[in-house]
Amino acid sequence: MAIHIIFYLSAIFLFQACQVPPPTQINSKPLAKVGQRFLYQKDITGLGIGKGMSTDDSLNQLKMHVNKWLRDELMLQVAEDNIEISEDVEKMVRDYKATLVMNQYEEVLISQRLNTEVTPQQLAEYYSKNQEQYIAGLSWVRCHFVKVKRTVDAIKKLKRWFKSEEGVDFEKVKLFCAQHNTVHILNEDLWIEYDKLAEALPVNAISSRHRERQSILDRTDDSYQYLLQIFEYRDKDDATPLSQVQEEIRRIIIHQRRNQILQDIRKEVFEKAKKEGAFEVY
Repeated sequence: MAIHIIFYLSAIFLFQACQVPPPTQINSKPLAKVGQRFLYQKDITGLGIGKGMSTDDSLNQLKMHVNKWLRDELMLQVAEDNIEISEDVEKMVRDYKATLVMNQYEEVLISQRLNTEVTPQQLAEYYSKNQEQYIAGLSWVRCHFVKVKRTVDAIKKLKRWFKSEEGVDFEKVKLFCAQHNTVHILNEDLWIEYDKLAEALPVNAISSRHRERQSILDRTDDSYQYLLQIFEYRDKDDATPLSQVQEEIRRIIIHQRRNQILQDIRKEVFEKAKKEGAFEVY
């Protein structure tokens, strides 16, 4: 059995290794050959070979890929020359090809019909109906929190601003935190894990009245001043806040839409074929 192996590797190709070649060049020169099978540049386009690498590293990765292709093709050729392909294998090949063709066509039809926009109302509706799925055993809080070294100037003003109900005073808190080295949470719409908040405070600093009554915590230790106001607390037995799971819910909703579109497509094909008498059942 004669086996011919041809390599065409050049610096020019390496420069183009991560680019899609012009259509006129795709099949102009093979990278390798085993028997009557060829490996072309188009066959490795999209595999990321050489991406972000130096020329030498790109060359080495390309050689490794070509060598693997050669070994696979050589083994396949030896196997084909020495065994008779069974009907089971032929059937699996036909079935696999049929599946690939159907999937590719279905993806085209789905992409034409699929609406990927998920509104806040749709997210909230799904979340409301499926909250039990999102109990993760974690406690969550929405809060304002500032931790600053006691040696920083204007801490008295910071405490007054933090406790004030005036919006302009809270803007002063934000400015203070931006100007000083602080640990802070100043977005009351942001949910964070309760345990992570507790780790930033003295041990057992947060009591039930701080969690349940929005009472402001004002504490110091040898090094830091702590200010905290909790606006909402969710126990570990409650559902994870929607903002923490909305991307997952968005993917679920879109997946459900895809499945429904696929069911509709297959039903339409079946009903049309039935109407036209395109199949018979014996």
